[in-house]
Amino acid sequence: MKKFIPILGVVLLTSCSIHREIKKDTKAHDPEVNPTAVGMLIKPIVADLKIGSVKQSVTYTADLKLPLSEIKNNAMELFLTTHKCDYVVDPIYSKVTTVENSQLSEIQITITGFPATYSKIYQADSLPKSIIQYASIGLPVKRVEYINSLVSEVKGKSFGMEFSYGLVPSGFVAAQLDYAKNIHGLHYYMAFEKYSTPGNVQFDYAVNSTILPSGALEYSHSAYSMGVFKEKTFSNRFKIRGAGGLNYSMMQFTQSLKNQANKTAFNSTSSIGLRFGAAFDYALYGGISLIGKAHANVALTNAIGQDGEYTSEITNIKNDDYPLVNFSVGLRFNF
Repeated sequence: MKKFIPILGVVLLTSCSIHREIKKDTKAHDPEVNPTAVGMLIKPIVADLKIGSVKQSVTYTADLKLPLSEIKNNAMELFLTTHKCDYVVDPIYSKVTTVENSQLSEIQITITGFPATYSKIYQADSLPKSIIQYASIGLPVKRVEYINSLVSEVKGKSFGMEFSYGLVPSGFVAAQLDYAKNIHGLHYYMAFEKYSTPGNVQFDYAVNSTILPSGALEYSHSAYSMGVFKEKTFSNRFKIRGAGGLNYSMMQFTQSLKNQANKTAFNSTSSIGLRFGAAFDYALYGGISLIGKAHANVALTNAIGQDGEYTSEITNIKNDDYPLVNFSVGLRFNF
């Protein structure tokens, strides 16, 4: 089969050829011969193609940051390189888009066709009769780019479990269980933290309406939270997330503050508030990921655990040792 390559801007397409565009960046000027720029006429260039008898295919997994046009060009270039050909005859494109937890996670393009290579290239004094006849037929040149375009089923893991160890403050451990219901890409979570390093809680001690100097009590601290988080995927392995919800914190005093005269004991304090957090997730293997987390709690209400007859002696509770933002690292398991 012969293929006519135009020099004067006239394009003739045959059934055994496909136009391809390859973007090439170089640091030097490419040697070019442009006859139209200098008013020069050159004999037409004719090429014979050797077409394979067996259909071949190749699948290209795209970089999500690339536009679709570049993804298609990269897939075509992979076909030409893999099968060592110059053209693809009668190509069929299949595009598979994978969505994970309402986020685009992967695009694959499969090209199937007959590989073709140049067998002879020469300049002709006159065009072969077959080319002239084919050009006069006037077949439509519009092609269907994607005969098969498929969006795969959502394959995101439904359940997640996390275990992390605190860096700031040091020594706390945390666990989290979450569930993805596939509503706007949200995950619903419940979490627990246990702070093993005792801290100090500051307070004002009032006697007969007189405020005495602040004191301090050692305590152990636990926190429970629940809420939602949403992920954003940057690659097949890396994600970040933002979270928000409610938080309940309880500080249990190591030794109760007792007022013997009024037979009153103050043994704990608790708070209810809001939690805000962020995290990164880096997939290691299978459903296991490395995570780094940060969260902050904003107390809205405070309560004092106390027993006795006179219960208004402790006021203005504050925790100076508790940092505004907590940091932890750990592992996540997806099921």
